[in-house]
Amino acid sequence: MIDSPDLLPAWALYASAFLSLVVLVAALMGYHWQSLLTNRGAQHFFFGGIVALAILWNMQAGILPGLSFHVMGVTALTLMTGWRLALLGMLLVQLVLVATGKLWWGALGYSYLLTGLLPVLFTYAFYLCVYNRLIRNPFVYILVAGFLNAGLTHAFSDLLQAAALWQMEVYTLAKVWHDYLRYMPLMMFPEGVINGMFITGMVVFNSRWLSTFDEDSYFN
Repeated sequence: MIDSPDLLPAWALYASAFLSLVVLVAALMGYHWQSLLTNRGAQHFFFGGIVALAILWNMQAGILPGLSFHVMGVTALTLMTGWRLALLGMLLVQLVLVATGKLWWGALGYSYLLTGLLPVLFTYAFYLCVYNRLIRNPFVYILVAGFLNAGLTHAFSDLLQAAALWQMEVYTLAKVWHDYLRYMPLMMFPEGVINGMFITGMVVFNSRWLSTFDEDSYFN
């Protein structure tokens, strides 16, 4: 995480904040808020998920300034709430990081873009590919849309962050590879396991709270 104003150029901070704001506002304007505001159980699930993710994100291993490893939980949140509400959820997680001092407030837009917004869109796009192209089976949903999707989403976010800092000449490619990217597979597996276990539990015990899981499609 970025905890200093000296790491990134100002143009990167402004551009990422603007892009994040535009996409987030456009996404939330299309959300049917009534379905959340009138359902107390859905509110509990949503905010409980935010609290759990905030705890996971605070338990991060700092590798280099601007680069760290931690369980993201983006896939689980997206499959549970849908991509629009997941975008809001990831923003709330980032705000908790700012409040706890893990993230410098000026880098909120940059961090949200690379570790929140784009990973949510990636994981939802991957889910759509699985839903439309593979057999609709609960095991496919758990193992591919859940486990594999989570690991790939983690790798996608790691590569985005590393490429951004390399292109802005904050770190050399050799340093990014040696100190960060070569350890990426070690985090992909636990990311997949944790997200996959959550999705499995939800499918077995309370599948109606998974907005992306249609019982008629997967069990018939």
